[in-house]
Amino acid sequence: MKITKEIIIAMGHSVTGHKSRCRGLHGHDYRIIATVDDKVITTKGASDEGMVIDFGDLKQVMMDVIDRYYDHGFTLYKDDPRAKLLSEANDLWCFEKERFHLVDFIPTAENLAKFWFTALKAELAKKNIKLYSLEVYETPTSSAIYTEGD
Repeated sequence: MKITKEIIIAMGHSVTGHKSRCRGLHGHDYRIIATVDDKVITTKGASDEGMVIDFGDLKQVMMDVIDRYYDHGFTLYKDDPRAKLLSEANDLWCFEKERFHLVDFIPTAENLAKFWFTALKAELAKKNIKLYSLEVYETPTSSAIYTEGD
């Protein structure tokens, strides 16, 4: 049985070297949808009987793994020519350091979907729940879906 939960975060990024204006510093309201695929719990009298996972529990994991660090943050490729300057500026102006990320990849919707999938999968595994896919909407009409093995 597959179930989904959605969260929305606001995050800035840049698509380093891209041919369009996406190469500039800008942001999006990312819509992130996690799909888990597991058995429905049949333990009589259990709080989560009849569920794969409580939607609130799934949301909490998503908030802890993604929202907590990335909402109202900025993510930039570590080899972006602006990375050093922006990192130093961030340190000077005391922006929340846990919300400024230099990553090993260009933060496209595709790469973010894979990155967040990996992090979310590890946390859900602790609850014996299998993450099936993670969909990242960068705009209301454009998304990337990552599933295991993509």
